[in-house]
Amino acid sequence: MKNIVFFSPYYDPYLSGLTIYPKYLFEHLKKNSRIIILTFLHQKNLKKIEKKGNITIIRLNYWFRLSKGFIAPLSLIDFYRYSKGADIVLLNQPNFEGLGLALIAFLMKKKIVSIVHCQVFLPRLFFNIIINFFLNLCLYCQLFLSTIILPTTEDYAFSLPWGKIFKYKIKAILPLIKKPLISQVLFKKLKNEKEKYWIGYVGRIASEKGIEYLIQSINESDNLKNNIELVFAGPYGKDVSGEDGYYQKIISLVKNNKIKYRFFGNLSSGDLGAFYKTIDLLVLPSINQTEAFGMVQAEAMLFGIPVIASNLPGVRIPIKLTKMGKLVEPRNSDQISQAILEILKNKGQFSNKKLVDNAQKIFNINKVYKFYENIIKNEV
Repeated sequence: MKNIVFFSPYYDPYLSGLTIYPKYLFEHLKKNSRIIILTFLHQKNLKKIEKKGNITIIRLNYWFRLSKGFIAPLSLIDFYRYSKGADIVLLNQPNFEGLGLALIAFLMKKKIVSIVHCQVFLPRLFFNIIINFFLNLCLYCQLFLSTIILPTTEDYAFSLPWGKIFKYKIKAILPLIKKPLISQVLFKKLKNEKEKYWIGYVGRIASEKGIEYLIQSINESDNLKNNIELVFAGPYGKDVSGEDGYYQKIISLVKNNKIKYRFFGNLSSGDLGAFYKTIDLLVLPSINQTEAFGMVQAEAMLFGIPVIASNLPGVRIPIKLTKMGKLVEPRNSDQISQAILEILKNKGQFSNKKLVDNAQKIFNINKVYKFYENIIKNEV
């Protein structure tokens, strides 16, 4: 059995692509590996040590938070302790807290693999500029120390300086997409409640997601405003670190513009499947490269749901591969509005059995499992 040490500032039960992807991965890898997950105690009600078979989650203490990050000098002791017995160290990027672990593992001559979900681009405020500089500095340092770098797409990686600098280390692999189950009870309930077209959004309510442009696109068209309900699935408000103010802004926008809406919050696998099955269209209106792929796009496509997404590196790849949607320019509410109308009018063009079957081949979960198994076995 191989010994894997994985670090991520946030982990389950915190919900984002940054945590869901590795959780699915480790549920598979635990069959032939012992996995130690080092993360921070981001909720005080969580256990500091949680063992689930071959997976052990260790939630580290910290001194204080700085924006979404954790200041925890004493974590270096834990990084040293647990990396000694590791065959491979996995780093969930981006983070700045894992630099100490990367350096320790490098000095111990361990194989270091960085799973790069994105690079962070915070709003250009003075305090954010400082945070962004140090966060990205730590990212570059960890990538320098890494043996292999795994972005979700070459399109995203090579659009940024680090992709060009560390090109020789990069092995892009599509993220691990697992089609959610369907709660038939909730599905029937939602279908009975549905009176209009449901335009769905899945993910954290966070500023880089550009949800205000989706709201504006509905408000600009009376045809849409009278026939659409916006439905949101995913954490919001105080459940999303540093984003409660943005959530309040979104609430004000939908209320002031008298757009029908509802928030479902975090949904379990079965409930999320029912949500996807009910909506008519998914929109991912991201505004910057903090969004690097958008796993929810692929999940929706596996249910035959068309997608509208921003034409950003990485984010555009699911639609380009599957042809199951429309790309729009970031911050362009008019293009979103026109894309919604076009897809609702010609849904068969963007969702049919042939397209869905092709999406299932593209997002084949077993390909991703095999890729990581080869990484662990030193065959990649």
